Amino acid sequence: MGAGSRTKPARHRKPSLARLLGVVDTPHTAYGEPDKIRAETIVLRPHIQAEEVLKHFLGISRALAGLLDFQSMINAVSEQIRFILPHDHLDVSLLLLNAENHLHTAYEAGVHTSWSGFAKQPLPVSQSPLRTLLLGEAPFILSDDAMNDPRFQFPGAFNRPIFDAQLRSRLHVPLRVRNEVIGALSCSMHSANYYTLDDVHHAQHVADLLASYLYALRQTDQAKELAIAQAQTRAREEGLRLGALRLTEELENERQRIGMDLHDQTLADMTRLHRRLARLQLQDSLSGETLRPISQALQESMQELRSIIDAVKPTVLQLFGFEEGLEDLLLRSVRNSGLEIATHLRDNTLGQANRLAEPQKIALFRIIQEAVNNAIKHASPDSIAIDISRSRRHLNLTIIDDGLGLDCSNRLDTGGIKNMQIRAQLLGAKVQIDRGEQGKGTRVCIRLPLDEYHLTSDPEI
Repeated sequence: MGAGSRTKPARHRKPSLARLLGVVDTPHTAYGEPDKIRAETIVLRPHIQAEEVLKHFLGISRALAGLLDFQSMINAVSEQIRFILPHDHLDVSLLLLNAENHLHTAYEAGVHTSWSGFAKQPLPVSQSPLRTLLLGEAPFILSDDAMNDPRFQFPGAFNRPIFDAQLRSRLHVPLRVRNEVIGALSCSMHSANYYTLDDVHHAQHVADLLASYLYALRQTDQAKELAIAQAQTRAREEGLRLGALRLTEELENERQRIGMDLHDQTLADMTRLHRRLARLQLQDSLSGETLRPISQALQESMQELRSIIDAVKPTVLQLFGFEEGLEDLLLRSVRNSGLEIATHLRDNTLGQANRLAEPQKIALFRIIQEAVNNAIKHASPDSIAIDISRSRRHLNLTIIDDGLGLDCSNRLDTGGIKNMQIRAQLLGAKVQIDRGEQGKGTRVCIRLPLDEYHLTSDPEI
């Protein structure tokens, strides 16, 4: 080369579209075993032109337009990428916001497995077959046969769906937003030795397209859930506040009523007896006939005082149980009314109500007491029946009378019925009041969730 000759500068070749899209020949190694070349036969697949790959990548954005839920999104993506990234199973796993050690949920297309259950019961990352990927320890996971891959088989691993659905070839790539792993995109095939590093590149491009969309959708969903939970909490707090206020007023009214009963009845009786005894002290001798009216008056005062005490504290309920307390309630209520009323009590639950905590048991008793008193006071029935039953998740109590029937249009907002509804609300129960058949009698139904008080729900019942 002469002195005047010049060397031509080296020309840098622009990367091809195929290389940009990852459509290149690369060694087929699985992450975690960089020096181990696959010995098995790779499944032969037709070559895909780079333009076709680009076309399907661009189609993902169009397919996602207007979709506002995860399941529709994963279905649309599955259809769009099936040509460039074949799969029998596709899923997206998302980490919980503000909870680094749990999966948020998994949404699946193609074969559906129990991984979808993460939506209701998030799985700890430590039990996930993708734990190294989700913790940022691996850039991707590529497995020729996940059913025999030790990375997916460790103590506590939730890998049952791999075997149930026969998911052999698997590849997993991270979903990243601002360099933070928010989840994973996974593809699986029933056949072994299917995916290559080219597929990993394709999957990562898809994951990068989806990550921001999924992040925004996840935040929107969790913001909605948080807003709903806060609204429900406020509603419960307001309901409890109003219920507590109402019960406070009721207790104050009850205190005043007891005071008036003691003043007007018991104290008045005691005053009269005191005066009579004072007059008798002036006599030189007393006969049995003279003392008989005083003895009778004392017995009546004692009975009246006992009635006041019984109205305040249901001792039979506390000492002997719920069913016995209701039997005593029916007996006393009918006896004190002076009416001829037949009563019936049937408990088909083997005493489930006795398993309630004492405050709940007493509150439930008070609701029934109010219903029985209303029936006797307003309906003049010939019979009153209380039926206790249970369904799979509820304790059901029904009070039925055959009296005049409740005027549901005018009486459902009265004091006694309102108190029943407030007590039920504080219990988490529901009260429904209806007229009986052909307008005769009244039916009061109380429905109490068993789960509220950790009662066993027996599937056979």
